Amino acid sequence: MMADDNAGEEEAGSDKLDIDNMFLCGSSFSRVNLSGTRFTDTVISGATFNDVNAAGFTFENVNFSDSKLNNVNLSNVAVSHVTMNGFSVTGGQMVDARFDDVNLTGASITNSNLSGMTINGILVSDLLKKWNDG
Repeated sequence: MMADDNAGEEEAGSDKLDIDNMFLCGSSFSRVNLSGTRFTDTVISGATFNDVNAAGFTFENVNFSDSKLNNVNLSNVAVSHVTMNGFSVTGGQMVDARFDDVNLTGASITNSNLSGMTINGILVSDLLKKWNDG
């Protein structure tokens, strides 16, 4: 179950907390509302986020190398100027996904439903038929 979206709601008696230059390594946060919180120049390597509602979240200049995204809903996510070398998607849904000005050198698509997929406006099924017919 995904965490509740309590954006903008404050509990009675809650105060704004400013944390600067603190080491919270190994800390655990449970049922915490961090909506509207800003993380700048922050290290979260090795952190685990489970049952988190991150709708509307913004990541800028973030290093996600060697990270894992499992059972994640990325519907309507916009991604630009991203390096995804070695990126792997298994068992995903990319219905109506759009790739523009993307370098797909060495990319491989296997065991996938390509119905309705186009490359430069041409149906992939038509391209494959033409290729197979020689």
